[in-house]
Amino acid sequence: MIAAAAILVALTVLRAYAAFNVPLTADEAYYWTWSLHPAYGYTDHPPMVAWLIGLGTTFGQGPGFVRLPFVLCEAIAAAAVGRAALLVTNSARAGAIALLLFALIPQTKLALGEALPDGAYMAAWALALWGAVALDRRPSLRNAVGLGLALAAVVLSRTFGWALVVGVLAWSLEPSRRARLWPLLMCSAAIVVAGYAPFIAWNAAHNWENFAFSFQTRQHFGLAATRLLDISTVRFVIYAALLAAVTWFVALRRAPRVTLVAWTALPLPAALFALSFVTTTESYWIIGPAASVALGAGCALDVAAAGWRRGILAALGLGTAYTTAAALFLTLPEAAQAATFAAVPALRAPFASGVYAFAPLAERLRALAAADDDAVVLTDRYETSAELLRYGVDSRLAIALPQQAQWMRWHAGAPPVRHALLVTYAAPLSADPSLEQSVHAAFARVTPLPDITLSHAGVPEDTYYVVQLDDPRDLSSRATSRDRPDLHY
Repeated sequence: MIAAAAILVALTVLRAYAAFNVPLTADEAYYWTWSLHPAYGYTDHPPMVAWLIGLGTTFGQGPGFVRLPFVLCEAIAAAAVGRAALLVTNSARAGAIALLLFALIPQTKLALGEALPDGAYMAAWALALWGAVALDRRPSLRNAVGLGLALAAVVLSRTFGWALVVGVLAWSLEPSRRARLWPLLMCSAAIVVAGYAPFIAWNAAHNWENFAFSFQTRQHFGLAATRLLDISTVRFVIYAALLAAVTWFVALRRAPRVTLVAWTALPLPAALFALSFVTTTESYWIIGPAASVALGAGCALDVAAAGWRRGILAALGLGTAYTTAAALFLTLPEAAQAATFAAVPALRAPFASGVYAFAPLAERLRALAAADDDAVVLTDRYETSAELLRYGVDSRLAIALPQQAQWMRWHAGAPPVRHALLVTYAAPLSADPSLEQSVHAAFARVTPLPDITLSHAGVPEDTYYVVQLDDPRDLSSRATSRDRPDLHY
């Protein structure tokens, strides 16, 4: 167990180093903007990701402070899975194996400790597994409260966390547990309800914004087997199939004493697989069930041949070494990265990153805005607006995205826009006739400016297209149409 703990500490240190030395990704910057506006809910997700970023940034605004709570969440998740396996088997080796299995999941996002909802989601899921096992082993009010807090945290991290609540409930209905645990589980359930109720109240006060986005706006439903060919869905199906196979072996065939693993690892991937025929699914949605699988696999490998243990951990270790190297590569000076790419061009695709584009983009736009009477910057992507704000350029969304209502609340009371710079990503304004029409309806003078093409370490990154907007028209004179979006800001 000491060796496993040492490996976890080493991985955590490497992740923290990368976290402090790599700029925020676009998604991370978006969640960072949430932390500037503390609330019990946001358009895309429950509030836990914003709360953790707010906690980290009390110590500073650098990328490392934004990510530090999530780096720690990854360590907490692995430790909690290991502790749960130890309690199930009374074997320190099972605990060590389960810890390492989860800690060595080869995900680049995990190697960087990215500030995403997944960090809190996986940590709360793993803590709930530990809490359920502890309650089963020693029923007590203390363990029931701990389980309730963990379950409340998981549903406030991702909506998918409710799959864990249902799984724990189903597990507790087994005859050997029902009479022993249910009186205490009522306390756990009360904590979950009390923790989630303010999130429901926030939704009610904001036109059910998050629920509408999660269950309707974000999804693009349509029954078709060809949806399984989408690359995101392909990744999900592969991971889900692997997860299901491992769960069958370790929880239903080899180790029936950990039926908690089956109840918490199988239902969510199965439900998402069914949804794969009608909408896009993502592999990272099942990082919670992966914690359950690590628990079951740790218990099973404890009594397996030593060769199996070494082979599986070695295979995971190779993948983790690669993703960790990719994250650490981003911490190198630009000249060192450029020299590496020049020497080995094949490394450009897996190791290059677009995170360095936003600082120079913000600098260019700041200069352009100052030259046009402090023009307001408008964008067509919330990721762009978030990254610009991260570098000191306050910007607004200009088209009707689901996140726009949230963005407009944050800019309530701002003065009218007299001069603006509209920045579009990937394509010029002329490529979107609907948006172009809206722009001309809102401003009398629309002047294209030179494109902004950025590169880092000799590798081209993104191109942004800018138009200068002056002489706003009277709002009452704007042409509107039901078949195109108006310009919003």
